[in-house]
Amino acid sequence: MAIEVVSNGIVQIEGRRFPGIVIQGDTLSNLFEGARFLLAQFKRTRDEERYYEALMLAENLQGYLVHYEMTLAQHGFELPYTVSIQKRLVSDDFGAEKAD
Repeated sequence: MAIEVVSNGIVQIEGRRFPGIVIQGDTLSNLFEGARFLLAQFKRTRDEERYYEALMLAENLQGYLVHYEMTLAQHGFELPYTVSIQKRLVSDDFGAEKAD
């Protein structure tokens, strides 16, 4: 079995029992885009159960990206991706007529 070297760090935040993993901002953005893709697919196929599971995932990732972008802006950093989360927000539109 090959061991892959990743560019993520393991950190322990004060007050937390277990360490967490650091995910690069561009990777987080790509994960969010994957969740958005799943939302569109499940909406198109009218798979309500999977749609709402994907929505929960997308909303969690979206929340992390909102916080990430606000923090970068406060400290004068540029985004490592081209389109802000503010232009890619997801919401529950399962009942909408046409899938995106």
